[in-house]
Amino acid sequence: MPFLHKISLRSMLIMPIIIVIILSSLVIAYVSYEKNKKVTIQSVELQMRSATEVIKEKITMLKATVPKQEFNKKLSYALTQNKNTFQSTGLTPKQFKLTKEKDIQPFEEFNSTIPKLSKSIINEIYQKRQGVIHDNGLTLAFSQQVELDGSIYVIALTDREYLKPVYIYRNLLVGITSITILLSSIVGLFTIHKVTKPILLLKNLMEKVSEGNLETRINVGHSSKEMFSLSIGFNQMVERLHSLMIHLEESANQVTHSSNRLRVISSNSKLASEQIAAALEEVAGGANSQVDSSMLSLKHVSKISNNMIQASSSINNVGNSAGMAMEKAKAGTQLVNQTVNQINLVQVSVGKTAEMIKSLQEKSKQIDHILNLINDIASLTNLLSLNATIEAARAGEHGKGFAIVAQEVKKLSDQSGRAVQQIKEITDGIRIETEEVVMSVSQGLEVLKDGMNMVHQTESAFCDINNAVEIVANESKDVSSLVHGVTMQTKKLVDQMNDILAISQQFAGTMQHISAAGEEQQASMDEVSSETHALHHLAQELEKAMNQFKL
Repeated sequence: MPFLHKISLRSMLIMPIIIVIILSSLVIAYVSYEKNKKVTIQSVELQMRSATEVIKEKITMLKATVPKQEFNKKLSYALTQNKNTFQSTGLTPKQFKLTKEKDIQPFEEFNSTIPKLSKSIINEIYQKRQGVIHDNGLTLAFSQQVELDGSIYVIALTDREYLKPVYIYRNLLVGITSITILLSSIVGLFTIHKVTKPILLLKNLMEKVSEGNLETRINVGHSSKEMFSLSIGFNQMVERLHSLMIHLEESANQVTHSSNRLRVISSNSKLASEQIAAALEEVAGGANSQVDSSMLSLKHVSKISNNMIQASSSINNVGNSAGMAMEKAKAGTQLVNQTVNQINLVQVSVGKTAEMIKSLQEKSKQIDHILNLINDIASLTNLLSLNATIEAARAGEHGKGFAIVAQEVKKLSDQSGRAVQQIKEITDGIRIETEEVVMSVSQGLEVLKDGMNMVHQTESAFCDINNAVEIVANESKDVSSLVHGVTMQTKKLVDQMNDILAISQQFAGTMQHISAAGEEQQASMDEVSSETHALHHLAQELEKAMNQFKL
C-alpha cells in the first residue's frame, strides 16, 4: 500500500491502538446501556403485571364483600394505593379501562390522565386480554376483569419516565468512556513516543551516515534491551566504518602519491628512451655515412674516426640512461608492491564491514521471531474467544453477555494480528535496505579486486621494462666496445680500407639492431605511461569517493 509510506511510524502504531480503544469502549458502553435498559424494562413490566394482578384480586374481593354502592369508592381507594406504590419509585401511572365497545373510560371517583391509543393497539389488547405491550413511548399492562362487565383494566407508564435513570446512567457511561478513551490515548501516545523515539533517532542518524557523515553516534539512554543492543551495534558499525574510511583515505593518498611519482618516473623514462632512439638514429646515420665515405675516398677516414668517437660518447650516454631507467623501473615496482599491500588492507576492512551488516540482518531476523511469537499469542487469543463463544452458546440466555465479551476479545485479537503484520512489513523493509547495503559492499569488493588486477598488470609491465632496460644496457656496452675498436683501427689501418669498409658494414647492421631495440623500448615506455595514467585516474576516483564521507 503506497499511502503507508506517507504515514509516520508513530501514527501507524498509535492509530490502531486508539481505534481499538474507541471501538471497545463504545461497544462496552453500548452493551452496558442496552443491558441496563433491558433489565429496567423487565423490572417495570414485572411490577406492572404484579400491579394488574393485585388490582384484579382486589376487584374480585370487593365484588364479593362490599355493597354495590360502595364498590366504586373502595375501588378508587385501591387504585390510589396502587398509584402511591408506583409514585414511591418516582413513577406516575395512568389507570383506566377498556369497555366491551372498545371505548377508553376512566374509573368512577378516580382521577387519572388517559392517554390516546390507536385502534390497532386497542384491538391487540382485546386479542391478548392479558399481558404487556409497548406503543409509541408507552408501556401498557392490562388484564380482563369479569367483575367489571368484561372490561379490561389497563395501567400505563411513559417509557421516558421510568427509563430516566437509564438515560442518566447512559450519559454517565458516555462521559466515563470519553475520559477513558482520552486517558488511554494519552498513555498510548506517550508510550509510543517513548518506544519510537530511539527508532526515529536511529533513522535520522542512518540518513546522516548515508549522506557521508561518519561522526554521528546514537545514545538512546533508558530503553528496551533490543534497542540498546541495536544502538550498540549501530555505534560499532559506524566506528568500524569510520576506521575503514580513514584507512581507505590513507591508502588513497598513498596511491595518489605513488601514481604521481610513477607518472613522473614514466615521463623521465619515456624522455630517456626518446633520447636513446634519437642517438641510435644519429649513430645509424653516421654508420651509413661512414660506409659511403669509405667507398668514395680514403680522405674521409679521419672524418669517420671522429664520427666514431662521437658515436662512442653517445653509446655511453645510452648506457647511463639505461641504468637510470633500470633504477626508476625498480623503484616503480616497489611502489606497486606497496599499493598491493594497501589495497589488501582495504579489502580486509570492507570484508569486516560486510560481516557486521550480516550481523545486523541476524538481529532483524530475531525481531521477526518475536513478531511471530506475538502473532501466535494473537492466534491463541482468537481460539480462546472461539471457545468462549461456544461456552456462551451452551449457557443460553445467561451467556449472552459473555458471548459479547468473547466477540470483543476476538476483535482485539484480530487487531493485534494486523498490527503485528504492519510491524513485520516495516522490519522487512529494514532488512531489504540492509541487503542493499550488503550488495553495495560486495560491489566495492569487486571494484577492489579489479584494482588489484590492474596493479598486478602494472607490476608485470614494470618487470618487462626492467628486462628491456637490461638488454639495452648490455647491448650498449657491446656497441661501445665495438666503436672503440673501430676508432683505433681507423687511426692505425689507413691503408686497409677494404677491412674498414667491411667493419663499417657490420657496424651499420649492428646499429639497425640497436635501433629496433630502441623502438621496442619506446613502445614499452608508452605502455608504462598508459598504465600510469590509468592508475592515476583510479586514485582520483578513489579520492572522490572518500570526499563523500565526513571523517
